[in-house]
Amino acid sequence: MSMQVRDLIKAVRGCKTAQKIREVITRESALIRNSFRKEDKINRPRNIYKLIYIHMLGFPSEFGQLECLKLIANPSYIGKRIGYLGLSILVTENQEVLFMSTNIIRNDLSSEDRYVVGLALAALGNIGSPEMLRDLAPEIEKLMESESSYLKKKATLVAIRTIRLVPESVDRFIGKVRTLIGEKNHGVVLTGLQLVLSIVKTEPETIVKFRKLVPGLVRMLKSLVNAGYSSEYDFRGTADPFLQYNILRLLRYLGEGSKKSSKLMADILTQVGTSGGISKNVEIAILYEAVSTILSIESDSKLRVTAINTLSRFLSGRHNNSKYVALNTLLKAVNTEPKSLKRHRKVIVECLKDKDISIRRRALDLVFGIMDKKNVESLTQELLDCLPKAEKEFRYDITAKICTAIEKFSPNDKWQIDTLIKVLTIGGQYIRDDVSSMMTSVIGRNPDLQYYTSKKLFNILLDDRYRNQTFLQVSSWVIGEYGDILMQKSEKDGELINTTQALDLFQILLESSRTTDETKYYILTALIKFSTRIEGYDELIKKIIKPYREHVNVELQQRACEFFLLFDYNEIRDPILDRMPIFVEKEIELEIEEEVSENINKGENNDIQKNTQIIQNQINVNQNIQTVQNTQNTGINELLMLNTETKKTQPQNKQDSLNFLQEIFSGSGSRSNNNNNNMNNNNNNNNNKTGGQGLGLDLGLGLGLGLGMNNQSQRQNQMQTQRQTQQNQMQNQRQTQQNQRQINQNQNQNKNQNQSQNKSQNQNQNQQKVQNQPFVVYEKNGIKIEMNFKVGNIRGTPAVMSIIKTTNISSIPISNYLLQVAVPKTLKAQLSQPSGQTIPPNGNGLVNQQLQIIKLVQQKTQLSILLRVTYVINGQKIVENKEVSNIPIFF
Repeated sequence: MSMQVRDLIKAVRGCKTAQKIREVITRESALIRNSFRKEDKINRPRNIYKLIYIHMLGFPSEFGQLECLKLIANPSYIGKRIGYLGLSILVTENQEVLFMSTNIIRNDLSSEDRYVVGLALAALGNIGSPEMLRDLAPEIEKLMESESSYLKKKATLVAIRTIRLVPESVDRFIGKVRTLIGEKNHGVVLTGLQLVLSIVKTEPETIVKFRKLVPGLVRMLKSLVNAGYSSEYDFRGTADPFLQYNILRLLRYLGEGSKKSSKLMADILTQVGTSGGISKNVEIAILYEAVSTILSIESDSKLRVTAINTLSRFLSGRHNNSKYVALNTLLKAVNTEPKSLKRHRKVIVECLKDKDISIRRRALDLVFGIMDKKNVESLTQELLDCLPKAEKEFRYDITAKICTAIEKFSPNDKWQIDTLIKVLTIGGQYIRDDVSSMMTSVIGRNPDLQYYTSKKLFNILLDDRYRNQTFLQVSSWVIGEYGDILMQKSEKDGELINTTQALDLFQILLESSRTTDETKYYILTALIKFSTRIEGYDELIKKIIKPYREHVNVELQQRACEFFLLFDYNEIRDPILDRMPIFVEKEIELEIEEEVSENINKGENNDIQKNTQIIQNQINVNQNIQTVQNTQNTGINELLMLNTETKKTQPQNKQDSLNFLQEIFSGSGSRSNNNNNNMNNNNNNNNNKTGGQGLGLDLGLGLGLGLGMNNQSQRQNQMQTQRQTQQNQMQNQRQTQQNQRQINQNQNQNKNQNQSQNKSQNQNQNQQKVQNQPFVVYEKNGIKIEMNFKVGNIRGTPAVMSIIKTTNISSIPISNYLLQVAVPKTLKAQLSQPSGQTIPPNGNGLVNQQLQIIKLVQQKTQLSILLRVTYVINGQKIVENKEVSNIPIFF
């Protein structure tokens, strides 16, 4: 005999191990199976109760599913209640056993006992499958019109499940909405509102129909807000908060995108948003839903300000849940109401100090959302103040937001440098990887900040507290790059910074066990740069670098060996370790490319027009038009790329013109030779066809002259004589024409060959002349830029190599010198870094650069370049562009 439910619970609780629990459950499950097998109707409800408990413990219970069906078929209410309870817990909507209960549930839905009907509706609302709900939809619709509020409520809940699982049944329940919402019973109204929300989510286009309900919903909400105490619906001093919450939620959907509906609900939303308190969860829930509705509908700015003010009250409260919800909601209003949010900046910043890290994260996102160029300095300082006390995992989020704000809203470069230094010193290793490159970029493009930054970093570097690895790397790079500026200006300012002190500091950092190998790479590079920046310290720097030639780290060892060897090659050490070039924005490069394209197009317009005219003339002369048309599409594209040399090699006669035309259309190389042969064959065929047509015409004339003779023999003799005479004449004419053509062709070929040879000799002489002596490409304001060219090959590709020398003839020094070179799209230029940015006056020094120009197309090209020269003279920045197109270089 199995035990009662109470005894089973006691036995399970008395077990001290999981094995004991399994033994008790296994023994009891066996007894329950035996009872089901014997059809014990008296103990069946009790066994279902025990199976529910066993199922809750996670043990198998599927053998009792059919017994649940037998219980719901029992006419007694107690048996049905236990059966439906077991059916709802032990059976899922995907099991076939549930389908067997459809007829039983249909019978119970038509029962006269409303409590039996309620049990069937509750089971359908919990586990009804799509097939069952589709079959029982008429019964559910009928029960929604019942006089009993109890049945209306449960039937509406089943209708909500039906709409969710069977979307095509929406039309069946739309007509019931107005009746449900008009009920006096709040439970029915509440389920009616849930039904409308389900319909709207399933069929969004029905929102237009339901907007007619807005006036009634507003009246209902106003009556709830203004209602006095009611014992039936009061909940901690609030009249039916659940109904208020659902009305506000439905108004949010109906007011979104409709100014008319939003205007109708504006007054009541203002009343709800300002009259409620924040001391109870019920009040907070209603206020939050009212604020969410205001921010979602087409409300005016005043109402939105009211909503944001209400959310700021949440931030001042003690409830962490309300704070988190308010911060999330305010994040949605960042783009629509930024000014209103900025008024509550203090309250938002205060949330950064909350103990709950989830609140701090949301507050951080909101602080970043309200940042702009006006408040970036104060808000960034607030974030920096929170950084030292933050958890390690939260520091990375703060530093990332600060760096993003610096990039986006920085008022000036000096403030950007100061803030980045603070982030480096305080944030330590919890910073973005691109912070160091961002900082070096700002310093490189601002010469006035180079001394300021290097001095500040050097002073901070003396303090052992801030020596994190990222800060050490950035400091080493900056001090090594601008060490000469640091030493010279600090000496003028009366500072105690000197080269020996800096080298001693680097040596201490190298020998420190806390310095990583990667940081030592930066320090060694800074030391070797010092040797080129400041004279007289080579031996001391060698002494510091020498021990690391035998370091266990291979990368560090290789750097030390290579740097040590550079001391023996002074002629290349200075150019290699020269100062990094000034950062050039991408917009400037795009401007240069556009200017190059415009200048080249202007220079080629005349050539293109002339060549196009030549082509048109030859097309009119040539009888084989089809051949020209087939190649014209590709030929024009190549014609647009021709340089000024094409104009100089125009054809001199018809045969040369045809060859010239074919070269333009077909390109160069082996393909051009084949096409030339094909063109010659076509010309010969065309000549033969022309001769045949002329012969036919002469024969026709002869036949016409012989038609007036009297007898046939005479006519035949006459015809033969005339035919023979005509043939002889035509042969003589053709022979004479061919001889004359051959003579003209030979003369033209000799003439063209002589011109070609003379032109080639002139070009070679000009190229040789340019290669042997410098070519001045720019001369202005005392700056003289000379280039010497040498035509050669780079990996089998034709190229031009050039050494650019820039001198300053004036008596004023030139600073911030920068030279940029652009070439047409048919060429590719590679320009090395200049040997310096400062050019001494009176020709006492020069700046060297190397230029390589590679040809990208096969046709012969004349060299043409565009220069952009940037420099500072007398404190004035000068930027000039100059096109150099008269270079006699063909390659």
